[in-house]
Amino acid sequence: MTTPPIVLVHGVGLDLTMWDLIASELEASRQVIRYDLIGHGSTPPLTERQLTLDDLIDQLLDVIEESGHPAPDVCGLSIGGLIAMATAARHPDRVGRLVLLNTVFDRTVEQISGARARLELTEREGLGPIADLAIDRWFTAEWQRLHPERVAAIRTCLTGNDLDAYVQAYRVFVEGDPLMPEAVANITAPTIAITGELDPGSTPAMSHALAASIPNATAVILPAVHHLPPIEAPGLCATALLNALPV
Repeated sequence: MTTPPIVLVHGVGLDLTMWDLIASELEASRQVIRYDLIGHGSTPPLTERQLTLDDLIDQLLDVIEESGHPAPDVCGLSIGGLIAMATAARHPDRVGRLVLLNTVFDRTVEQISGARARLELTEREGLGPIADLAIDRWFTAEWQRLHPERVAAIRTCLTGNDLDAYVQAYRVFVEGDPLMPEAVANITAPTIAITGELDPGSTPAMSHALAASIPNATAVILPAVHHLPPIEAPGLCATALLNALPV
């Protein structure tokens, strides 16, 4: 049987280049499909109305349709995980295997309040302050010192977004999926929930909760890693994905 492609769905404020450091290792054994979310990278924002989760689900379904495979594997990070999870719950026949990478789940009131505060900061002060805050949440000062080129690339990507498009996407992330957490019971795809041990937002507890709530799921916690494993620890991340999605 032909190995299904893997569709990679990036995080909010980033673009398909987020996967650059692991793409070649994944591509050695399978087809990899990357795309830019609506309002990110080369994909234009909506202009006639506000972005919704349904728009992002429909975009992923279009990518799946264009892949030529009835049910490719899907891996999403952060808002990409939210989109992948929502798609797998609503259209279980369209997703073969599912990787939820650094994906939020069943957040507390305090966790949602923190995300809303970051959204309000962006609306009030623009992309510069939120880019600095994100980088400091995602990476230690020592890691930033050792990898200045990666830090610069992330900051350039974040601050290069259209402000309104970023705010709309981040609002989708903050408000989440109204069908969750109950709808995860509809997911039939074998699922791996992976996050970093030190991720302050998409926590290990959330990945364990996903593994306990999805019928055929397990959790993997990457040691000493934060929110962006494909950038912070690409070798470890690629190995985890290849183990989760064996050929």
